[in-house]
Amino acid sequence: MAASILLGAPLDAMAAKSRLPPIDVNDPNRCTVAALDKFADTRAAFSQESSGGNMVEAIVDVRNCDFSGQNLSGKVMSGVILEGADFTGAKFVGSQFARANARSAKMAGADFTDTNLYSTQFEGADLQGANFENSILTGSTFGKNEDGVWANLKGAHFEGALVSSSDIGRICENPTLELSTRKYELGCRANR
Repeated sequence: MAASILLGAPLDAMAAKSRLPPIDVNDPNRCTVAALDKFADTRAAFSQESSGGNMVEAIVDVRNCDFSGQNLSGKVMSGVILEGADFTGAKFVGSQFARANARSAKMAGADFTDTNLYSTQFEGADLQGANFENSILTGSTFGKNEDGVWANLKGAHFEGALVSSSDIGRICENPTLELSTRKYELGCRANR
């Protein structure tokens, strides 16, 4: 059972990656903050359906867009496709971020304090100095992307974050974690 859980996340991520719709480069509003509000209530309630592509009308795709430095606190980011987008220094305090696809996103210095990040994919994302204090991280993944690049967790903080013990084991495998974060914030075992 444990092996299927460990193997399940990357396989699910690869399957989701292959289902991504083409980017609509003709949509002038695709990279606006207003685009993030599209079907927000629906995505908050049905994040699994919208992130899986089962609710085509509710898909919010901001891949490769620039939202750096934006205050997006309280926004519903659940089910949003954020791959490769730039959220450097953005604030997501108190946001709903469940089942978002943030693979290879630029999120250095982002503030996720008090944010629900349930089952969000961060493979290969730049999360240097990100703050995950008091956030929900159960089911979230911080491994390698399809190019073999680890999520960068150097200087990231996890104090008070809700993380299951099996998820902590997977996070602790990330070689970019600083020793103090491993030991005092996540409680990684010495053999990891």
